[in-house]
Amino acid sequence: MRISTPDPRGAAALPAMTAAGGLTRRQFLLAAAALGLTAGAPATLRAAAPAPMKFVGATEARVFQRLLDVMLPTEGSALLPPAQVPVLQTLDAALLATMPPHILAGLRGGIGYFNDGPKAGYGKAFVDLGDADAIAFCDAWANGTEVPQRALSLGLKKLVALAYFANPPTWGPLGYDGPVTRRNRIPSLGNQPLPQA
Repeated sequence: MRISTPDPRGAAALPAMTAAGGLTRRQFLLAAAALGLTAGAPATLRAAAPAPMKFVGATEARVFQRLLDVMLPTEGSALLPPAQVPVLQTLDAALLATMPPHILAGLRGGIGYFNDGPKAGYGKAFVDLGDADAIAFCDAWANGTEVPQRALSLGLKKLVALAYFANPPTWGPLGYDGPVTRRNRIPSLGNQPLPQA
């Protein structure tokens, strides 16, 4: 089965994946919090009335949702079901909204390339694969020799996980009760440098 085929769309997404890959968890959470997506509203309320998306298109939403289904299975675990978490809205407002248009266009092209990737080996787009084939495809690209494919597979999975865990209702099952600075009322100093000895 041949899955690896170089394609310029994958290379075009590299700047976007580099930008997303360089995004720290803290930066992502701060962006999400600044946009009001991680406020203390009950998860059921947020799930019932999701914020409209401005930057995640229909194809991107299907790819991200399918990745969420196969890369973060919650059934039978204590994790909050993804349907109760505004994952796509968090991606839309905390990441894609901050990208310059040319980077966003590259990411969209890369997502399309990722979605079309399994057609050569499986005869279907990524969003149409069964769970086992979707996992095998993601693993093959994540461990492959093509840099754009590795970057897309790993980067898109990272974005989905960050967007899920950026929402405070997902923290409880992990035993995480929030940032220690908030709990102990330690004021934020931003990215202030450490004292010099």
